[in-house]
Amino acid sequence: MTFLLQPLQHILSTRETSSMVELNGRRCIIDKQRYPVNGDTVLIEMSGMYEWAMIMIHPRRLITDDGAFLMDDLLEDIAVVGVVTHEVTCIYDEARPII
Repeated sequence: MTFLLQPLQHILSTRETSSMVELNGRRCIIDKQRYPVNGDTVLIEMSGMYEWAMIMIHPRRLITDDGAFLMDDLLEDIAVVGVVTHEVTCIYDEARPII
């Protein structure tokens, strides 16, 4: 399978600003320069910790994977690292064979 040796941009429609990130058991491709829109999943950085969150533009807030709402003054210390464009999942797991 020679296509696996191709750059990521040849397999998926991504840009040079895209990176693959694995965090909390999720593997996602994020775009660091894409502007988020309402409902996008984003990678955020807060006080040196990283977390996945869904962004809501109106009203302005973030909802983390564990269900926490971040809004108002809490948003001042949060930076959006990138917007998730693709999620990478494993379709085969030896612990759970397909029957």
